[in-house]
Amino acid sequence: MPGPEHIVEMRNISKSFGGVQALKKVSFACRTGEVHTVVGQNGAGKSTLMKILAGDYSADEGEIYLEGKRVRFASPREAQALGISIIHQELNLMPELSVSANVFLGREPRHAFGFLSDSELSKRSTEVLARLGVDIDPSARLGSLSIAQQQMVEIAKALAVEARVVIMDEPSATLGTAELERLFQAIHSLKRQGVAVVYISHRLAEVFTVSDRVTVFRDGEVVDSRPVGEFERVSLVRMMIGSSTFTEQFPPRAVSPGREVVRVENLVSEPFLHGVSLSVHAGEIVGLAGLMGSGRSELARAIIGVLRCSKGVIYFNGVAVRFKSPRSAINKGIGYLPESRKEEGLVMGMSLMHNAALPSLRSRSFLGFVKRRAERITVEKTAGALAIRTPSLQQEVERLSGGNQQKVAIAKWLICEPRLLIFDEPTRGVDVKAKTEIWKLMRTLADAGAAVLMISSEIPEIIGMSDRIVVLHKGRAAGEIEAADADEEAILTLASFGESSSYDVIN
Repeated sequence: MPGPEHIVEMRNISKSFGGVQALKKVSFACRTGEVHTVVGQNGAGKSTLMKILAGDYSADEGEIYLEGKRVRFASPREAQALGISIIHQELNLMPELSVSANVFLGREPRHAFGFLSDSELSKRSTEVLARLGVDIDPSARLGSLSIAQQQMVEIAKALAVEARVVIMDEPSATLGTAELERLFQAIHSLKRQGVAVVYISHRLAEVFTVSDRVTVFRDGEVVDSRPVGEFERVSLVRMMIGSSTFTEQFPPRAVSPGREVVRVENLVSEPFLHGVSLSVHAGEIVGLAGLMGSGRSELARAIIGVLRCSKGVIYFNGVAVRFKSPRSAINKGIGYLPESRKEEGLVMGMSLMHNAALPSLRSRSFLGFVKRRAERITVEKTAGALAIRTPSLQQEVERLSGGNQQKVAIAKWLICEPRLLIFDEPTRGVDVKAKTEIWKLMRTLADAGAAVLMISSEIPEIIGMSDRIVVLHKGRAAGEIEAADADEEAILTLASFGESSSYDVIN
C-alpha cells in the first residue's frame, strides 16, 4: 500500500499515443507540503503523466492513490473535485470575460434563487489575488491584461479551488523577475498550508530555488528521484539527456560583423516606446534585455509594422522604411519569431509542412496553384537541418513537443532566407538540449550573413549569445554593453534603474 506520508502516489503508469509509448511503467509520489519538481527534455513524458493525474488523460495501465485510497478520474472535473488542480503551460482562459469570472469559471457564487452574486464574486477574486500578492482589478477584462498578468490569473484560478495538490506546468514561462518572486511566495504559502505542489520547469535555476525533491524523466521513464540537495546542475543535465559528455555552452561570438542591416532612430510608439535607438549588423546577434514591460517585444512589433509609430525612423539596408503590415516586412526580408508560438507563431491545427511553408508560399506558386512537390522538398530539407523530431511532415504541430514546435516556428523563416531575424524568447519552454540546438542555429544564421535581434528574459542567454547588448528601461534604451564585458549585475542595474555611471556603458 502507498505510504501514509504521500498525499498522492502513481504506480506503474503507462500511456501510448498512436503506437508511440509516452510513459513506460512510471511511478511517482508527492508528500503533503512538498514542492516536487519534475524535469526532463520535451517529450520525456512529464506533462503526459501530470495530465493523467489531473484527469485530462486516462492511463493505459497503472494505479493512482490519493491519501492512501485508490482513485480513478474520468475527467478533469472529477480530479478537481478531489482536490487536484493543474495550471497548464498554455493559458486556459476566456479573454472576453472579467478577471473574477475567469478565476471562478464554472464555480460562480450564486444567490439563493440561482442568480450570480457579482459582489461575492469580486470579493472572493480579490482574496485569491491577494494571496499571490498581485494588484489586478477583478473587474478588468482579461484580454486587456499583459501575458504575465494573465498567467497570474491562471494561477489564481487554480488556487481558488482550494486544491490539496497543485500541478504547475511551466508556470514561470511568461513571468518577469518581479512576477516570478510573487509566484515563489505563493508556492511557499501553499507549502505552509500543507498543499503539495508538483512543479514542471525547464529553467534549471528555478529547480534549485523552489524544490524540495526532484524527479528526472527521460524517454517516458523515471531516471532518478531524490531530494534537491543531492543533485548538481551538471549531473541533472546529464540525466535529462542521457549523456555523460554533454555540457550546456554557447557557440563562439561573431569575429567581425558586416554592414548595417537595420537601424532604429528615436522610435516612439505610445505608450510603449519613448525614443528607442539601436542598430544590428549582418553577422551579429544583438541581445535586447529589460524587465517585463520595458518595451522589448513592442520594439520588435513596431519594426515589423504591428504597432504604429508617431516619431522616429527605421532604416533597412540603408533605406528609410515604414512597414504598414508584417506582410510588407516579410516581403522585404524580415523574419519574426513571436514570444507566444502557439498563439502567434503557429497554426496549431495545421501540419508541420503547411506551417513551415506558409510565409514563403508565393515563391512556390504559379497562377494561384502551389507547387506541392517543391514545397515538400523545401520543408523536408529544412526540417532535417533543424533535426525536427516527427513521424511525418503531415503531423499536426500541436502534437509535437514544445522544442520541436519552436523549431517549426523557426523553420518557416529559414525557408524565407531573411536578412533580419527577430527572435522573441527563442528558447522559452524548451529543454536544455533543444536550447543548445537553437543557439547553434542562431549563430549559424548570423555567420551566414543574417542580422539577428534576440529578445530574452534569460540574462545568461543574453550574455552568452549576444555580440552586443542593448538594455531597455521603461520604453527607452538605457545603455549598450559589449557582451564580452557584460555581467548580470550591470544588465539588471540598467534594466531596473536606467542609465548608470557605475558601468562602462556605450551611448
